[in-house]
Amino acid sequence: MSLVTTLLDFLPEILLLAGALLVFLVDALGLRRIEVVGSIAVVTILLALLFVFADLGFAPVAFLAAIPPGQIDVFPPAGSTPLYWFTSLGLFFQTFFLLAAFLVALASMSRPSRERGAAVFYGLILLATLGMMLVAVASDLIFLLIAIEVVSIPSYLLVAYTRRDTRSMEAAMKFFIVGALSTVLSFFGASFLYGAYGTTNLFVLASGSAIANGAAGGGGFPLLVVIGYSLLIAGLAFKITLVPFHAWAVDVYDGAPDDVSAFLAGGTKKIGLFAFFLVFLGPVLFAKVAFQWFGGIGPVSFGPVLQVLLSILAVVTMSVGNVLALMQKSMKRMLAYSSISQAGYMLIGVAIGTAPALTGASLQVFAHVFMKSGAFLVVAAAAGLGVGPLIADWRGLGQKRPWLSAAFALMLLSLAGMPLTVGFVSKFVLFSAAIEAQGYFVWLAVAGLLNSALSVFYYGRVLKVIYFDSPAAAPAVPAPEGASPAASGAAAGPDHTPTAPLALGGLGYARAATIAIVAIVIVVLGIYPGPLLQPLAAAAQHFIRLGL
Repeated sequence: MSLVTTLLDFLPEILLLAGALLVFLVDALGLRRIEVVGSIAVVTILLALLFVFADLGFAPVAFLAAIPPGQIDVFPPAGSTPLYWFTSLGLFFQTFFLLAAFLVALASMSRPSRERGAAVFYGLILLATLGMMLVAVASDLIFLLIAIEVVSIPSYLLVAYTRRDTRSMEAAMKFFIVGALSTVLSFFGASFLYGAYGTTNLFVLASGSAIANGAAGGGGFPLLVVIGYSLLIAGLAFKITLVPFHAWAVDVYDGAPDDVSAFLAGGTKKIGLFAFFLVFLGPVLFAKVAFQWFGGIGPVSFGPVLQVLLSILAVVTMSVGNVLALMQKSMKRMLAYSSISQAGYMLIGVAIGTAPALTGASLQVFAHVFMKSGAFLVVAAAAGLGVGPLIADWRGLGQKRPWLSAAFALMLLSLAGMPLTVGFVSKFVLFSAAIEAQGYFVWLAVAGLLNSALSVFYYGRVLKVIYFDSPAAAPAVPAPEGASPAASGAAAGPDHTPTAPLALGGLGYARAATIAIVAIVIVVLGIYPGPLLQPLAAAAQHFIRLGL
């Protein structure tokens, strides 16, 4: 494969890297207005999205495809151990990652024009998205973990990019410490698997040839395999916020700037789920890993054991997330726990391991990109309008800001899985796959339905506060000197420098457009999901056939 061909294969990633370097360059030249750096980032993301759509074969842009169709969803040549490989499901996930980055980048253009650190913010968004794109094409465990780190390092910096906010700095330190632990566990687990199998290539592991020479080869190394996969589960569970590896997410989402919280919840955590797809579906569930245990006990298949473990993690995660969300008084912390519970729903697809379940989990990821990113962006917009961080501070917002409240209500109803929303469609497909799989998987659907019903209580409480509680009385005295501008509804940068009020009643054109896009997608795909569901189901079927 020539260098030119390789570069064309990674054209979207190269665009993201070039966009990030350009943002840093114009910042060094003194062009620091958010309209300049934000436009560069948004255009870069849209161009990358265009080429990914072309690679997926979507008309009328298919002629722009940089990856030949014959290189997608095919088996690698016999004996090869590629570091990366292209699947249509991976390209769909690249689309999801780019959409999350686009929503956050576009909405953030409504922040103060001369805000300090805007170039750093957009440059880090592009670099983190580049890492997510690499995760979606990984076919080797080490390549996958390095790509995850390419996402993680910019994410740590994003949480603390304001620098002067002590809560953001604290959140960034917690994020960094937990992320470092997650990285150590993941790489340590990979080293155990290499010791057992002699390879970290996911195609080789899924084919069973490495297993024949290792764990199941008559005395192999079953203990190394169990330890390796256990450490990988723990390390990747931190990324996807599975219980009991979830506690960091609430403090980080709460302490990070609102736009960064939207990016973390809607974008970066999804890499953990795709990593679960890669590491545990083909190499474990489909490869039929079996051990001849010490003392002559066996052979014992590791796949069913893993399915039970992941099923338990899914139920515990969705239940703990929903119960703790019900107890929250802060809007961002409630949304953070809600995001944890959504991770439990997504994990159902990995535990079942069928094409319909994979389709449901992927559709849940897509829905979550819009629902959760949109919800945090609404929180950011409300903060700019002077709404406090507590749920009680949103009293009567439906009367004062009817369009913003209606969009937020749609997002919450979709998160709860109400009909005519994309959240309902994704849960319906996922729970139907669990029932179709029969056996104890039916109880996963029951647990999901019960947890969805539980989530209605805390989402409904928010809607009750917004639409049925009386608006809070405006203060009778002026704000004291030195008070934060956000308290009076004025826009401000990270250093709390007051700026001119934004258009559209303080929302700003970019943020208002983003929230409108999210609301429209939630409704349109909730009513007519076919254009997305059908190609996504075909991509999941190809992924299962490849054994990845």
